Amino acid sequence: MARTIRRTAIAAAMLGAALVLAGCSATNPITTQYSYAPSDGVRVQLADGVSVENLMVLTEGEGQLGHVLGAVVNRSTQDMRVSLRIGDGGATVPVQVPAKGEVNFTDEKVTTPSVAVPPGGVLPATVSADDTGVVSVDVPVLDGTIPPYDKYLQQNQA
Repeated sequence: MARTIRRTAIAAAMLGAALVLAGCSATNPITTQYSYAPSDGVRVQLADGVSVENLMVLTEGEGQLGHVLGAVVNRSTQDMRVSLRIGDGGATVPVQVPAKGEVNFTDEKVTTPSVAVPPGGVLPATVSADDTGVVSVDVPVLDGTIPPYDKYLQQNQA
């Protein structure tokens, strides 16, 4: 009889622990299933399957040339034209992105002539694509003191 009571108590304790632990996932969503910017730049979702990933500006300092880093990723089945404008008076840069393709801003050597804020600040930017509205975003400005950006900034100066 004592054995039965002990087994029942152990089973009840295990069931209670399982219910408590299962409750954690019921009240806290699984965050890894959501899209996020895994690096220093920002992520901009433009349309279904079209996004700008890891968008940032590298510069030596305020008023200096800025190098735009990031990429436009097109997971859709249609070619897309994406437009990027960094800074309040910046020029709009059109980028043609093939279906199921991507365009890397660093490979295209996209720059902004004068960064209006010091490293550590943010620049206003707008991004748009075919048949989508304009998305406003604050783009982080970094300098070459953090690896791997130090090497990248030095390569772009050469």
